[in-house]
Amino acid sequence: MKNILIIGGSGTISSPITKLLAGRKDVNLYVLNRGQKKNVVYDNVKYLKGDIKNIKSVKKVIGSLEFDIVINFVLMDIHDARINYELFKEKTGLFVFISTVCVLDGIGECVIKETGKYGNKDSLYGQSKENCEKFFIKKHLEENFPYLIIRPSQTYADDRIPLSVKGNTCWSVVNRMLEHKKVIVHGDGQSVWASTHADDFARAFVELIFKDNLVGEIYQIMNPDIHTWDKVYLTLSKLLKVEYKPVYISGEILKMSKKYDFKQSVNGDKRWSKVFVTDKLLNKIDFKSEISLEDGLKRYLDYMEKHPELKIKDEAFDDWCDYTIELYESLIEQFKDKI
Repeated sequence: MKNILIIGGSGTISSPITKLLAGRKDVNLYVLNRGQKKNVVYDNVKYLKGDIKNIKSVKKVIGSLEFDIVINFVLMDIHDARINYELFKEKTGLFVFISTVCVLDGIGECVIKETGKYGNKDSLYGQSKENCEKFFIKKHLEENFPYLIIRPSQTYADDRIPLSVKGNTCWSVVNRMLEHKKVIVHGDGQSVWASTHADDFARAFVELIFKDNLVGEIYQIMNPDIHTWDKVYLTLSKLLKVEYKPVYISGEILKMSKKYDFKQSVNGDKRWSKVFVTDKLLNKIDFKSEISLEDGLKRYLDYMEKHPELKIKDEAFDDWCDYTIELYESLIEQFKDKI
């Protein structure tokens, strides 16, 4: 029987993992969060209420409890890393840090392995996660702190999907397609990427953390099947039964936006072609993704049909797209006879 603590538990990645662990008879599962979101409550889970950023209150909530595994889904920066180190350095046999492939230099390499070079110059998120990784690695070397680093790529779920350029929600793009409008796609739509449904990620993650010899290791978990960004939109347009009308705009231009931070979301992540190698994971577990890109997109559309209250038109994003597309296409017209 393993005592496992989940910190968070209500996010895209953490929700299905919580569900899987809650269903195991060989796990005593604890979930620590602030209790501010309405989530599924499992009868056999022990819920602890506390703010992980408040070290004194969490120490009081945890008390004398010790854990075989601690998994933090909400650890974002070096301040969080130091707090978690102090809280769990003598409380767990394995501390699992959910990092990201964005810690790596996406410009210099397109075949991405765990041993890739650090250095994402455009993503503050990636830089913060990199600092956390380096902190835990240092503490392991100095004090044998038992970390395990997991790096996902883009992980989506029934209520969100992988998209190139979007507003506050994914529906902001889908709604434009349904209205037969043009949609903005970074680059020329042909950079390659990997998208993983959260349910697939959860199955691989849960199987992995029950294996031996994980301390001090880094694992990538993602669907190894690659696709272009055009493939996402073409599949979506097929499911919506509409015509795909892309407007391809360079990431160098998109990052100039004063309204949206495409420097991070595009240049710091999606712009560069990436082929993720999962050999290390597959040498540890028997894993195969079950949810294809098309299946995942269909699940999203089905979910939205069941939750029509979520189909909110993003007027600000829609107006920005219309203006940006008109401006960009007018500039293209000026180039036609001059180059």
